[in-house]
Amino acid sequence: MTNTMTDSRYFKRDVSWLSFNQRVLMEAEDCSLPLMERINFIAIFSSNLEEFYKVRVADHKAVASGMSRSEDESVEEAIDLVDRINAEVARQLAHRTRIIHDQIIPALRKRHLVLYPNQRVEPQHRDFVRRFFREEVFPYLAPVPVSRDRVLTFLRGNRLYLAVQVLPKAVDPRQWREPEYFVMKQPFSKVPRFIELPQVGKDHYVMFLEDIIKANLDLIFPGYDVQGSYCIKISRDADVPIDELTDSRGIAEQLRKGVKKRKTGAVCRFMYEHDMPRDFLHFLMDTFHIGEKELMPVEGHLNLEDLCRLPNPGDIVPTVSKPQPMRLPGLGEDGSIMDYVVRRDLLIHY
Repeated sequence: MTNTMTDSRYFKRDVSWLSFNQRVLMEAEDCSLPLMERINFIAIFSSNLEEFYKVRVADHKAVASGMSRSEDESVEEAIDLVDRINAEVARQLAHRTRIIHDQIIPALRKRHLVLYPNQRVEPQHRDFVRRFFREEVFPYLAPVPVSRDRVLTFLRGNRLYLAVQVLPKAVDPRQWREPEYFVMKQPFSKVPRFIELPQVGKDHYVMFLEDIIKANLDLIFPGYDVQGSYCIKISRDADVPIDELTDSRGIAEQLRKGVKKRKTGAVCRFMYEHDMPRDFLHFLMDTFHIGEKELMPVEGHLNLEDLCRLPNPGDIVPTVSKPQPMRLPGLGEDGSIMDYVVRRDLLIHY
C-alpha cells in the first residue's frame, strides 16, 4: 500500500479515509477468512467508494469548479485534492482487480463455482442463455438513441447502462456507414444481477446479467452490425448541505430540496470499461457533457457492491456462521416490547 500522507503532520481527512477503505479491501486478501466473507469485503469496499464520491468528492469538485465556496480550502487546494484522490482510487481499483482475478475467481473455481469473466458463452450454455434472454431480459430492455446534438435520455446516478455502437448492414462492404449509438439501462429491479446457469458435473456456473445482454445484442439490433458494447455508470453529487443556523423548519426545507437534487446532481465520476475505444469515449463525453477529470476507467465489471448478492448454490462456498441472537423468555418475536413493559417491569443485564 502506498503512503497517502504528505510531509506535513496533518493531512486531509478524505485522504485518510482512502487509507481506511484500502484496509477494507485488504480483508479480501486474508486467506484465513471464509471465501464468501472475502467477497463481501470487496462489495463493502465498492459501496463505500460510491458513497464517498457522491458526497465527499462531489463537495470538493464543487469548490474546484467555483460552484461552491469553502472556508476550509481554496479552489487550487480543491483541484489538487481531487487529483490526489482520483490517483489513489485508480491504484486501489487496480488492486481490487488483481484480487478478483488472481485470488477470488480461482478460489471459487476450486469450490466448483465458476464465475463467467465476460460475455463469451460456452457451448453447453448457449441454448439456455439465449432462451433466458428472450424470456426474462428482452422485455425489459429499451435501447435509446443518443447523439451529440440530441440527447434523448438522462443517465441516473449509480445505475448500470450499456452503451452500444452499431453500423447499419450494407450490401456493399465498401460502402461507408455512419455509426449510430444507443444506451440501455440494465433492468436491475426486474432481473437479478447474477444468473445461475445449468450445472455441468460438479461445477455451478454464474453469469453477470450485462454479459448475457452483450451476448444477445444481435436480437436487439436486427439490421445492424454491433461494433462494440461497454458498461458505463455515473456517480452524481448527492451531498445535502445544511445551514446549521437555520431553524428546524428551514432545515426540513433544505433537506427536502437536497433529497430531490440527489437524483439530478452534477456528475462527479464517470466509470466505464477500460477497453472502450477512445473515439467512443469522446462521443459519450461530448453527448453527456462529461469532463476529463470525471473519467475513471475500470478493468472488469462495474457496480461490484452487488457481489454481496453473489449466489452460493448448495452453500458450496464457505461462509461465516452468524451468531444467533438470544431470545428473552416471555418476549415473542412478533410482540412489542412496549406492550410488555406496560404490564410489568423488565430488567436486562448484559
